Parts: sequence; structure tokens; C-alpha cells
Amino acid sequence: MYVRVVIVSLLLFVAAFGAHEVMHLLLIYAVGAQGSIIARPWHLGYLDVWIWSLHAQPTQPLDLVRQSIVNFFGPFLAAVPFAVLLWYVREPIALAALIANVVILVFYAIIELGDLLLEQVWNTDVSLLTTPEFNYGVPLLVIVVSGLTLSVISAIRERGQSIPE
Repeated sequence: MYVRVVIVSLLLFVAAFGAHEVMHLLLIYAVGAQGSIIARPWHLGYLDVWIWSLHAQPTQPLDLVRQSIVNFFGPFLAAVPFAVLLWYVREPIALAALIANVVILVFYAIIELGDLLLEQVWNTDVSLLTTPEFNYGVPLLVIVVSGLTLSVISAIRERGQSIPE
């Protein structure tokens, strides 16, 4: 069960991440700017390795308020359709994958807004927040914990049903 949760979560992550970047782009236009989605290489901070990532980017820099709206509401609004599906999905593996991805999108909403505010309002650079290890490591951790949690819950339920009365 654990492996299936991880695989479904990773596949769903691709869709959730794409929705997150598309929502950023829609919000860039909604706040009166222009932008595009680019594929960019991203250098890992702890290894000399490059990975590829998508990024929605305004053509011109946005002011703090408009950039805050884009940073927070991009992933937050992308989480809404996945969260709505939680009401209807009862299959445990799909449910665990959806929960993991909603948590991941909320995580992105918080760190993207937090990083912006830390840098622009409080003049503090927390470089960890912009490393690929953190941006992909925490989501991977959420997926792994989701799979482990469902496996443990399933084992406990099976054990409870096998106890003779």
C-alpha cells in the first residue's frame, strides 16, 4: 500500500505543481501585469547537480502587495480543486495522495509568501527557503509520511478486525 500511495502522490504532484504555476501566471495577469511560465534549470544547493523546474515569472517586477497576492494565492487556489475532491474520494490510496498534495500546495503558499515578506519587509534572507532540496524535499517528506500513515492505519484496522470475540 505504501508504494502505491507514493506513486499516486508523485503523479498527482506533477498535476498539482503545474496547476500551482498556472495559477501564479493567472494571478500575474489578474493583478495587471504580464508574465510567462518558463522551464529553468535549478542548481541544487548541496550537490553540484542541476534539475529542471517550472516557474511563473512576471515580465516586470511586481510591487510587494501584488507579488504577495501572486505568491500566496497561486498555490492556495491550486489546492482548492484538490481539496474539493477530498469530499468525494473514498478510496484510501487516492485520498492519501490528495491529502498529501493539498498539504504540499498549502506549504508552497506559506513559504512563497513567507520568503517574500522575510526578504522585502524584514530584510532577512533565509536562503534555505529557495533551495530545490527544501522546495522538493519537504513535499517528498509529506508524500512519504502520507504513505507511512496510511500503511500504519491500515495495519491497525486489519489487526483490529482479526481479533476474535
